[in-house]
Amino acid sequence: MTTCPLPKHPCECGSHDEIPDLAQLEGAHLLANEAREFLTGCGFSDKHILEWALCYIAEEGSGDVESFVGWIHDCESELAQ
Repeated sequence: MTTCPLPKHPCECGSHDEIPDLAQLEGAHLLANEAREFLTGCGFSDKHILEWALCYIAEEGSGDVESFVGWIHDCESELAQ
């Protein structure tokens, strides 16, 4: 697994305010559940994990936990630049 991202809110890392369509909501919840153990170990709350998953699914459409965590890293590194 990749290293822990920082437990920030998606809005702190740019304009990730997209909401997935209704058909994608279940996928976001499933991804959040799959990533929960790893991300809570990194300091993320359940609420933040779901918010990140919703943004990820809205932008990317689908993915696995490793891609999801990598995407959070990418979003956070864009902010740092």
